[in-house]
Amino acid sequence: MRVSGSTSPISGHTHCRCYSRYSATPALRSISMALKNSAGKTPISSAANRTCQNLDPQEAIMASKPITMLVVGLACLGGAAALRYQTQGPRELEPRDQKTEQMIEAAMQPSPTPQPAISVFPPRRQASLSPNANPNASPSANPSASPGGSPSPGTSPSPLGAGASASPSASGTPSGSPAASASAGSVADLHQRAIVVDTHVETPFWISEKGVKLRNFNGQSSLDKLKAGGVDVVFFSIYVNPARYGKTAKRQAEFIISALKREIASNQDLIELATSHAEIQAILAKGKMAGLMGMEGGEAIESSVTNVDHFYKLGVRYLGPTWSVHNQLGDSSGPKVPRWKGLSPLGKQVIQRMNQLGMLIDVSHLSDPSFQDVLKLSTQPVIASHSGVDGVHVSPRNLSNDMLKLISVNGGAVGILFYPPFLEASGKADVASVAKHIHHAARVAGIDHVGLGSDFDGLDTPPPTGLKDASQFPAITAELKQRGYSESDIFKVLGGNFMRVFKQVLK
Repeated sequence: MRVSGSTSPISGHTHCRCYSRYSATPALRSISMALKNSAGKTPISSAANRTCQNLDPQEAIMASKPITMLVVGLACLGGAAALRYQTQGPRELEPRDQKTEQMIEAAMQPSPTPQPAISVFPPRRQASLSPNANPNASPSANPSASPGGSPSPGTSPSPLGAGASASPSASGTPSGSPAASASAGSVADLHQRAIVVDTHVETPFWISEKGVKLRNFNGQSSLDKLKAGGVDVVFFSIYVNPARYGKTAKRQAEFIISALKREIASNQDLIELATSHAEIQAILAKGKMAGLMGMEGGEAIESSVTNVDHFYKLGVRYLGPTWSVHNQLGDSSGPKVPRWKGLSPLGKQVIQRMNQLGMLIDVSHLSDPSFQDVLKLSTQPVIASHSGVDGVHVSPRNLSNDMLKLISVNGGAVGILFYPPFLEASGKADVASVAKHIHHAARVAGIDHVGLGSDFDGLDTPPPTGLKDASQFPAITAELKQRGYSESDIFKVLGGNFMRVFKQVLK
């Protein structure tokens, strides 16, 4: 067998591609004859014995009756492997991109210590989650919880003292955890009563590429960490590496979706898959997390608008036309030289079809001209699932003030990400850095158009200090309260604004 191998820079494992079939020795030929005879309804054991007549004495001894069962077992395994090879073929292995290269595999492996059993969320919102509930209203039915004149984010934020970004739970238990103390009016109580939405996590990449388990792997957005952080609604990113799977993007996207669905189905006590606002509400009313799927990059759409329908039927509920490279749908914010000078003709058709279906359009990663094309075409609110703002730190991946204003007029919402290089010029960030981007977006676009989109499990640098993983989402609540945001405005940022958009688009 001739083998071509390349070593993964992440795992150190060698990926092999087979170019020839196994060579046949006399013993293997005898096994093959036995299998052929068995296909013709001849008992395998007698067929294997008869093949011994054609062998020399040494081979006859090796194929004799005492090891017939072993030979047959090996033949079955070999036949299954050969069938898989012939039907599926080797997976294409093209160079990984920089994003993948820099991720740390060690953090993605199963936890070395046993995880405690995870109970479902307390049914803390059942009374407030009627189908016609206003998602921007406070989930609390207690009038005394109203802040009554708390400063809005339009006012100057309070100076941040030492420890302002610390976890609000003095006990060390994450404030979103059912075990956390949540006295009325506390940060823990506020966070627990909010509907918390994260519009972008990259966990499916690790499920499909490394076989990690969604429940308790050592990443940033495992189910145990999402639960501890009080996250209620999470969009899982279906990201297909264009450098590695460019020619088979549709098939790879289908594979990732299938793998994610299996993981969600295996954890029905904690999470269920949702495809509409009504389904989200119903799942939250059970005290569970609602998981949705969004696609990052349109390579899997290939050259046909009908593939938008295909992935919609599979459950995908938002699509970002590009990732960090140009593609057949339009230009990305990554390369400096444009290809289409905006969306391509196919990309414009895709936007129109998404509007018709009720699929969210994600403008994160788009070039400025592509962004403009989307906002001109879309008749529905759009989202930026994971972006920063130029008003705090200028980056090609961040949104300008003009972009923020257009999203506001459109009725959409911006998910502020947790990626330090897009938050601070130094490349190092903390909870206050995230809050600065939230504050600027709220000041320019309005408080009704800002949310959270962490990009957890897709960060190739250390996360912000105080936001190491999803279990620390309550730190955002603490930071916003520290800055004087009212309870109702905090509810909007944590998830109410995105719930409003979901209600309008995801029917």
